[in-house]
Amino acid sequence: MILSGRLDTVVSFKSLTAGADGMGATTETWATMSNVPTRAEYIPMRGIEQVEAGKLAAKMVFKLRIRRSDSITPGVRVVVRGVTAKITGIEDSGRNGMDMVLWCEGVEA
Repeated sequence: MILSGRLDTVVSFKSLTAGADGMGATTETWATMSNVPTRAEYIPMRGIEQVEAGKLAAKMVFKLRIRRSDSITPGVRVVVRGVTAKITGIEDSGRNGMDMVLWCEGVEA
């Protein structure tokens, strides 16, 4: 069960959508989703450092607990605390459950 008082972080979810660029070609953009949770419990995880292109880079990893939504899938991005993140895993308690936990990893926007 999720306590509403713990949902103290504002989030927005974005899905990849195809659109026209005005020249007849299609483009893909991230559009903000509606009818999805807008509040979450932010659960920080340890920072992961790795070497990318010869330099040390820090990867932001965290979890979010939200009210259950069938619209949230691993292909969706989440924006939280100014960071855009991809969803790397979902812990879903099922149809009778009221919440789900999203494993997230920050990406460069």
